[in-house]
Amino acid sequence: MIFVDCRSVLAYPTGLLAYQRSLAKHLPDIAPHEHFVWLRHKDAPGRLSYRPNAHEVFVSGDPESTLAPWLLHKNLRMEGARLFHATASFFPSNLPIPVVTTVHDLVWITNPSWLIRRGFKGKISSFLGRRYVIDALRHSAHIIVPSQATQREIDEIAPFASDRVTVIHHGVEERFKPLDREDDSAVARVHTIVSRLLGGAPRYVLDVGRAAVYRNHEGLIKAFATAFKSDPDIHLAFVQAMCRQSRPIMRLAARLGLDGRVHLLSGVASRDLVALYQGAICLCHPTLHEAYGTVVAEAMACGCPVVTSGRAAAGEIAEGVAQLVNPEHEDEIAAAMRRIAYERGVAKRMRTRGLARAASLDSRRMAQATMAVYEKVLQRPVQAVAG
Repeated sequence: MIFVDCRSVLAYPTGLLAYQRSLAKHLPDIAPHEHFVWLRHKDAPGRLSYRPNAHEVFVSGDPESTLAPWLLHKNLRMEGARLFHATASFFPSNLPIPVVTTVHDLVWITNPSWLIRRGFKGKISSFLGRRYVIDALRHSAHIIVPSQATQREIDEIAPFASDRVTVIHHGVEERFKPLDREDDSAVARVHTIVSRLLGGAPRYVLDVGRAAVYRNHEGLIKAFATAFKSDPDIHLAFVQAMCRQSRPIMRLAARLGLDGRVHLLSGVASRDLVALYQGAICLCHPTLHEAYGTVVAEAMACGCPVVTSGRAAAGEIAEGVAQLVNPEHEDEIAAAMRRIAYERGVAKRMRTRGLARAASLDSRRMAQATMAVYEKVLQRPVQAVAG
């Protein structure tokens, strides 16, 4: 049996959620001779797979807690297990089988302050997070990374791990597809969804992803105010899980005179997220750091023009397709958004290029490459856990 950690598949959209869900969808079909066990959060909605060679095990505890990797072996029965795939960068302690770890980035080593709270608990979280990622680099049987950018980080910071690294770009789920603008009923459906979520906002800029310092949401709000303060018909929508970082966003919007024009949307259904991409002026995602850029790929697949950071992985998948900006230059972000919103033909050209790029980011191909890594590791002479 192959255990795959899918505990981040919860209600709010994240790149990790999409990654785990794509693995669960495709792996059982790709390898019908294998049996897969999906580790799920106890509050996770729905089933990940109905294939006969896959089943789910529910695990208690917060999967995003920095104690979760240390506690995992205490909560699992792993009779017959041959391999464990840790999909969220952290290496689980004390598992008696080979571990493949997907290391999305090295931010726990390079910039842990972007991820944690201040104070004593923050220091503990920083110490543990750094340790788990270092353990992944040292002890994983193999390491999967989603971008050349992360591979370069490993080559620089942990060259001892370089020969165990495989780059596998994340795929785009099939549900992300462009709007047929010739289909009146499809256009009306998107309009209805957007009106319900945004209170009838006729035009809007979109960003998707959890609130965190490195997401640069405050920089986006300032750039939006520069670009569109004099155009009250254009709104700004964030799709994110509500958390303590959400409140400063709304306070800043009020100070900049954007009352009623900045929307925080939480718990957005999958169908509604696709509609939001399809109806947006653009996705503006000026992140300071990105492990891969799942939302950039999703937006392109939906025919949504993209403004994103030219740094690291986000720029890697969007180069030549998106408007790439310096995320710390708000005037540059504002100019890129205005170009898409107002200059004739720009949005159409970007949609065409984005769709072509997204077509190369296939989630089944990603799962096939992942299965090839599993098989490479399983060829080594390691015994399954005894019952």
